Amino acid sequence: MSLAIDIVPLTNSLDMYGAPHNSSAFSLSGHVSISLNSSFSVFERRRTGCRVVLHSVLLTFDGQTETITSSLGYSPLRLYTLSRELLSSGPIELSDEGQEETNEASRWNIVFDLAIPGWLPASHEFGINEAGASTKYFLRAEVKFAVVEECTASWSLASLCSPFRSRTTIRSMEARKKIPLRRFVEPPTDEPTSVEFINYLLSSPNKSPENPIPSDVLSKIQVLASVPAHVDVRENSLPFILRLRTKDLNAAECQRLRITSFTIDIVQTEICRRVKDASKYQATYPVPSQDLQPPKKPLCQSHYSSDMYKLGLFLSPSVNASSENCSASLLPGEETGVYRLTGDSHIFNNDSTAGPETWYTLDTTIPFVHSIPSWEASPDWEGSAKLRPSVESPLFDVTHSLKLAVCCEYDAPGSSEPAMADLTFALPIKFGRVAPPLPPRDILPALLHSMHLVDGSYPAMPSILPYGANLPVYSQLFDSRGNRKVDNTPLPLYTPRSSIESESFPIYPSPLNEKQTELHATTV
Repeated sequence: MSLAIDIVPLTNSLDMYGAPHNSSAFSLSGHVSISLNSSFSVFERRRTGCRVVLHSVLLTFDGQTETITSSLGYSPLRLYTLSRELLSSGPIELSDEGQEETNEASRWNIVFDLAIPGWLPASHEFGINEAGASTKYFLRAEVKFAVVEECTASWSLASLCSPFRSRTTIRSMEARKKIPLRRFVEPPTDEPTSVEFINYLLSSPNKSPENPIPSDVLSKIQVLASVPAHVDVRENSLPFILRLRTKDLNAAECQRLRITSFTIDIVQTEICRRVKDASKYQATYPVPSQDLQPPKKPLCQSHYSSDMYKLGLFLSPSVNASSENCSASLLPGEETGVYRLTGDSHIFNNDSTAGPETWYTLDTTIPFVHSIPSWEASPDWEGSAKLRPSVESPLFDVTHSLKLAVCCEYDAPGSSEPAMADLTFALPIKFGRVAPPLPPRDILPALLHSMHLVDGSYPAMPSILPYGANLPVYSQLFDSRGNRKVDNTPLPLYTPRSSIESESFPIYPSPLNEKQTELHATTV
């Protein structure tokens, strides 16, 4: 007799939408499969039946995060744990009697539905050489059972040994499955969405001794930068809009001021920290107490070097560093990030007479790469070698920023050489996963129409159709604030089936990827 258990979730990953929040939760459903396979008799060519009593099926969802770097050492932390007893009504008996003539195992499925809090960070793996940080989630099922009776043949080997067996011994088995957690910036929708921008009105830095341009001139330059609210990690570029103008600057000073170029860089920064420096995150989200943290309660699957630190073979660094940062540029290797303006660079000549709505506008797209080349040039690099979504977790953060430098020149009176200064800014950018769009609402009638083929064959249903695609999703009925959407489109009139079969259905073209446009300057 053999007993096998397996954890079968309904989906391959646990998907969450929106920003992390304490009041949100997402469902993780599936079933625990228990297979019972009887042994074969020695003298008969048939299987023998058996009975098993299940005493407990304990399912545990466990989340963990770890950091390991040369300057911080090793730090583990349990993010979340949730246990659920699936046999709430008590022990049950399993028997495969009547299945002796078959070669297939008897199988029972015990369903589960866990509410997972929505503040948990997304899964990610270690970086180069298994260093950096990781966040993982597991489902673990522990089954306790006892063999009540093995129905054996009269002269089988099992019958000879049965008087010496203990009938009340409770055995246990475990199964574990890794659950990837993915976070999307917003729920999927079947409606086309446009790029939302966040505007930053930037002020000029304070005057420094090395800045030759008068501070009263630089302080009157207004910079308005627009970046996307979020950037899809699957894209290869992001749009960027830069607007410039002066405010309350006299005409003479406007004619002396020029903008010659600007420099842009996209930087990814990974920050690792120790457990003792994660108090801010632990005060915001309900991280388990110290009694549930290692070493009192080990993690579900620790880093292979954790045992080395426990045994003292690897010593923790003596440097009292609270965090370690790794930064890298996301620009392609052949991209310098410098954009030079052609033509007349005196863009503020007419600002003194123009209205307040007039801006000098620069509209461009900035390319970025998915594989970071910086680590190849540094043997001590401990960050990742790829573009990651922006994330905040207790031991590991990934942030992105757009570094902007505007080069200004000023023709000072009585000087033959222009004075130069750079206005430097850093804008936060959020990279994330964008959920794939839902199929159109009328795709099911179109598919049913296309399935009426002459030769009688039926095409397979496309993989884009989720379970229950014929039902409206939440985003189709309610907006982002929870208010019900008003659909002014009237319902179609009833038509007989014959007219439906002869009706032609529209074909929806797939959107084309817009090519990167060249830098251009326009005054509006």
